[in-house]
Amino acid sequence: MSFSALQKAYSDHSRVWELNHWVYPVISRRAGGLSIGINLNLDKSCSFRCAYCQVDRTIPGKSLALDLNLLEQEILSLIEEYKKNGLTGFSNFKEIAEEKRLIRDICLSGDGESTLVPEFKEVCQLMLKIQKQFREYPLQLTLITNATHLQFPKVREGLSLLTSFRGEIWGKLDAGTDAWFRQINGSSMSLEVIQNNLEMTVKDFPMQIQTMLCKIGENFPSQVEIDAYLKRLEKIYYAGKENFKGVQLYGVVRQTALDTVSALPKDFLENVAEQIRNSLPVCVNVF
Repeated sequence: MSFSALQKAYSDHSRVWELNHWVYPVISRRAGGLSIGINLNLDKSCSFRCAYCQVDRTIPGKSLALDLNLLEQEILSLIEEYKKNGLTGFSNFKEIAEEKRLIRDICLSGDGESTLVPEFKEVCQLMLKIQKQFREYPLQLTLITNATHLQFPKVREGLSLLTSFRGEIWGKLDAGTDAWFRQINGSSMSLEVIQNNLEMTVKDFPMQIQTMLCKIGENFPSQVEIDAYLKRLEKIYYAGKENFKGVQLYGVVRQTALDTVSALPKDFLENVAEQIRNSLPVCVNVF
């Protein structure tokens, strides 16, 4: 396996696979192998407009009603293909070593915010069913979320299903101040809503915090911004430290929709990671 092949797989998270509408495979840095992605937002609906998002919203999304039976068929067909050949028939994965193609999770992550979909609870129920059906694989159920809708009862019912057996919520916290929050996440919502939702959620469910660190033009998080972020992180940790599973710091590796976004040096991310470790007894991974 060449290093460039693996880097290409990490940087190419295409939502397209075969004739599927909602289900796609990716080699994920954070999952540590093969992730079965579920894109519930074919219409590209999202409550954020992140500067680093790779989704081009100048091109309209698809208007397609979610069909739970077809969604299940797509997941099952991908798993069956994996059982046959480890997905080496997929051109993007041909040069990827077997240990990097081990199936790790089924993940709700797509072209928008998964919790916006009315059928969110039913999708979580389906994921749990498939996880139990394929116990021979150490499948984690994962939700990647911007945390804008975690307070709603039906969403929380879905979270209860998703995390009932080897499941985690990966909640986004990209900022410590409202100014950077508006710039990086493109939201008019108050950062306090995100903070409150993350604190409320970690009290009841296993959760990791994921944080993007990048440059937007010539701007990047100052030490004042990092200090404010650390204070927010501490509040989330102490709200439910038994459920706090760690922090994921990650940088830009894929093409972003805005060409003003660029990667920060790895040393910058490592420095922030060390500050987190000095503040809290938590696992911090840098990607």
